Amino acid sequence: MRQLFKVTGALLRTLVRNRQALFWTFFFPVMLMVVFGFLGNSNFKLNLLVTGPRSGPEARIVQAYEKIPYFKVQRADRKSALHLVRIGQADAALLLPPASSPPPWHATLVYNSANLQTAQQAVSAVTSAAAEINLAMTGQHPYLVVKSEAASGSRSSTYLDFLLPGVLALMAMQNSLFGVAGSLTRWKEKGVLRRFLATPLRPVQFLGGVVLYQLVFGILSAALIVAIAVAFLHATVVLPLLPLLITVVVGMAAFLAIGFVIAGFAKTEEASMPIINVVSFPMMFLSGVFFPVTSLPPFLRSIVHVLPLTYLVDGVRGLMSGQYAAWAPNVQSDILALLGWFVLLAIVSTRTWRWE
Repeated sequence: MRQLFKVTGALLRTLVRNRQALFWTFFFPVMLMVVFGFLGNSNFKLNLLVTGPRSGPEARIVQAYEKIPYFKVQRADRKSALHLVRIGQADAALLLPPASSPPPWHATLVYNSANLQTAQQAVSAVTSAAAEINLAMTGQHPYLVVKSEAASGSRSSTYLDFLLPGVLALMAMQNSLFGVAGSLTRWKEKGVLRRFLATPLRPVQFLGGVVLYQLVFGILSAALIVAIAVAFLHATVVLPLLPLLITVVVGMAAFLAIGFVIAGFAKTEEASMPIINVVSFPMMFLSGVFFPVTSLPPFLRSIVHVLPLTYLVDGVRGLMSGQYAAWAPNVQSDILALLGWFVLLAIVSTRTWRWE
């Protein structure tokens, strides 16, 4: 165990001395948050959730709102809609009455009061649209009457709040893949790994030190990025430390296993870089880092939902947004899926790994 810690400490000291690597490790995710955060905070559409009947005259009301370009309308059940509005994941929820009720229908618009400007826009836009819908459907009698109220316990949410968990998951993937696959392939190519076999240091101690170093560095860098986002970019996040730490560590373990598989196949550092990019780039843009997976076409969604980064993004974002409780079933399923990827890839890596 002492030898393992010595290897980890030596690798950490090497990283601290490499100022260029430190700069790009932290500058890139911060730059992503600044650029996409400012771009994403310009709201062009109002996120409106609608609950109620899916057929009958009331369904025409939903269709009418969907045709208005200002709204981004999504269906949801009452409980989910109220929860998403309360935590700031949606701007407002329009709660329609049951299909059996006669007109006029008295709907309730629940908005997030933490962001006063958006709340005012939501109330004004929805009620104005209701007046137009009434006129179009009846010509005179009000079929739809909307009253508004604030969601209890509302808190604001910006695109930066959405982006931050995705950036943390992306960092975990990139650091693990490049840190393991790139470094081990380079050392293997230069004969460094072969020389370790002639030392008293056992192979398992060396590889364990590499893994421990990557985990320590990943956790410290993630904590620093969260601190920067909260202190300087005013991100609003929830931090249930233990489940969040376990999710991140298990996710990093899965990507470290992928790194070992790549290092086993690749014979040179130049050969490992294209493989890393082929593995990481599709997940970077399709696993929900920059936009929700639900916005993808259905045929892509079924593929993306099995990728390890998708599980890591979902677990971290659900915990940091408050959408998932500390040990909610969604969090447990994400952790189990990442564990499954880790076990599978660890088995593959034992069969592909070569010291030279």
